[in-house]
Amino acid sequence: MGRGYIITNSNTTDLGVKKTTLNRKMVIGPTAIRFVTVVIIAILAVVYLSQSTAGAGRSVKLREIEGKKSEMILERERLQTEQTRLKSLREIDKGVNGGNIETIKEVGHLEGAI
Repeated sequence: MGRGYIITNSNTTDLGVKKTTLNRKMVIGPTAIRFVTVVIIAILAVVYLSQSTAGAGRSVKLREIEGKKSEMILERERLQTEQTRLKSLREIDKGVNGGNIETIKEVGHLEGAI
């Protein structure tokens, strides 16, 4: 034969000693329901605001990264142009030193030409 366990307020487990049990009833009044409702709404509002703020923060970071990307693309194009210019100067120097291009020894000007 089984016996149910009773939760009591007393610190003793002796048989034959009167023990008081915990009240198992929980009563929620209209004020408590309003308070719980306000707390739940406040928690949902905080969650919503934190999610929207996180989304805005991500979009700001994305905009910054896209700006850096466009700056890097412009810098790459500038460096490619500089590389091409320097290659051209090197080719001219090779031609002068290799004998393909003759150096100017004297400059002649036309008189009376406007």
